[in-house]
Amino acid sequence: MRRYIFILFCAIALPLFSASVVRQAKDAIKKKSNIEQAIKALLAEVDKPDVKPKDKVEYLQLAAECSERLYEIENTKLYLKQKYDTTKFYASILDIYAHVLKADSIGASPDEKGRIRPMNRRHNRDFLMPYRTNLLNGGRWHFSGGRMPQAYQFFDVYVSVATHPIFARDTLLRADTLIGPTAYLAVVSAYRSQNNDGIIKHASLAKSSHLKSQIVQEYLCKAWQAKGDSVRWLSALEDGLRDYPQHDYFFSHLIDYYVSERRFDTALEMTDSMLAKNDSVPLYWYAKSLVLLKQSKDREAIDACDSCLALEPDYVDALYTKGIASLNLAVIYADTACSDLTNPQCRRDQEIIRSLYMLAKQPMERVRQLQPDAVTRWAAPLYRIYLNLNMGHEFEEIDYLLNSQKP
Repeated sequence: MRRYIFILFCAIALPLFSASVVRQAKDAIKKKSNIEQAIKALLAEVDKPDVKPKDKVEYLQLAAECSERLYEIENTKLYLKQKYDTTKFYASILDIYAHVLKADSIGASPDEKGRIRPMNRRHNRDFLMPYRTNLLNGGRWHFSGGRMPQAYQFFDVYVSVATHPIFARDTLLRADTLIGPTAYLAVVSAYRSQNNDGIIKHASLAKSSHLKSQIVQEYLCKAWQAKGDSVRWLSALEDGLRDYPQHDYFFSHLIDYYVSERRFDTALEMTDSMLAKNDSVPLYWYAKSLVLLKQSKDREAIDACDSCLALEPDYVDALYTKGIASLNLAVIYADTACSDLTNPQCRRDQEIIRSLYMLAKQPMERVRQLQPDAVTRWAAPLYRIYLNLNMGHEFEEIDYLLNSQKP
């Protein structure tokens, strides 16, 4: 008997408790006090599994009204030029959107017969629309303050709701010219907060704004790479090279990928294609020289380096590649040179070998001048060059540097 009485009490008490929460929330709105506690209590009711969808919608809409009152309190202080809480001011707008969107989602759920009859959608639209501008302002405020995760939240909501059924009649994607630029800000704030999913989510709209769209594509590549999706990463690089050939990031990373995969023919085909379009870009010539070097086509690599250096004399990577390719030729030629000192060919071979080492000397010494701290890069090649050119003083200096590098 006691058990039945307890069950009956719970059945009666549940709506009473719920009514109490609603009453407290309305009282908090009226008195402008204990509003945060009221919101917390309402959301706790929403999370209960036995609460009907219709009631959840009511609690969420009331929570939105509570957040609206928080906004109004801070906005009044601002109007009266009193000290106000900027963070709370903007956070309340974000909360308004969160509560109303969740209420709309629950209200649009299929009923027991599978019918979808959205509840209060027109009301939801009218509730949210007046705060749309300040939603954007909140993102900009956090962005200017360097709070990128928070900035992203505002930009994300501003852009995302443009396609929400609540605003279907407003056709915001077409009517709101700020959607594209805001999507760009969403991508930038996501990138600066290492939010790869955020970059991917808004990249397409951000590029449509034509606001540094090549940077957006670069961030998209980095996002796919960070997520470990090599297929989409490679596809994004290829798209970037096609759409933004003037942005070196895509070409450089594609070349690095093809070389690392030993797909030299593909890499060479790509460099030749880019050079056919514009042969005045030093990077393209350097990339070609690197691929040729990897293929042991040293003389062709030197020619490509010379083309690069004719455009940019201090292109340090091209100088280094030319030095290594020339050094390779000298070593290879020395391996097959005549060793019979009585043979006149021996002297001619030694002169050729010396000329090849001299060819390697100039660019490698220039690398040293341009990158004096990169000892491990130029010291070993210069060691071999000075040794074979019998340059005693220079050789001793390099020998000392190499020994000092040892642990």
